[in-house]
Amino acid sequence: MSISAIEIVKEFFIINDFYVIVKDGILILKNTKKTTKEIEEFVIEKEKINFIKQGILKVISWHTLKFTPSVIKKFLPEIIDMPDDKIYRNLIEEHYKKILVIPGLPSTPELKNESIKILKENRINHIILFPTIISGLIEKINERTLYQSHTLEIIRILKFYKFLSEKKFEKLLFEEK
Repeated sequence: MSISAIEIVKEFFIINDFYVIVKDGILILKNTKKTTKEIEEFVIEKEKINFIKQGILKVISWHTLKFTPSVIKKFLPEIIDMPDDKIYRNLIEEHYKKILVIPGLPSTPELKNESIKILKENRINHIILFPTIISGLIEKINERTLYQSHTLEIIRILKFYKFLSEKKFEKLLFEEK
């Protein structure tokens, strides 16, 4: 568990008007806005974040790994386990979605579909990719606004000095290495 990764994800949801509680390295989310839309997709894109009503979110910050079927199978207990606590059982009964934030999925459709299938079979409702969180957070930051959060303030400064311009960020995320 990376405290920095959890902090980035927490700030992303707070800036998108969610109530967020961090307990045992897990984020408990509740949308402050009423939404009647349901998310159909397993992989949530930033445009659909506000369709999440409530969720239990686990951040897996293994940034050097793609979540291939072999990685998921090898580390399945670590990936899907939530603390065995009455609080989490009650939240799941109250229809809180189990959501993972992961670094990425395989690029080939077969492996990607197999990874998704394994996660669904293990009662994961949705995943959000870490690049989605980062790009969504950067978009929301106004470089002329001061933030109380150290994380948001660092992003604001980097954005202000053009270290996080849209072109540079897209090149960083999507350019083949």
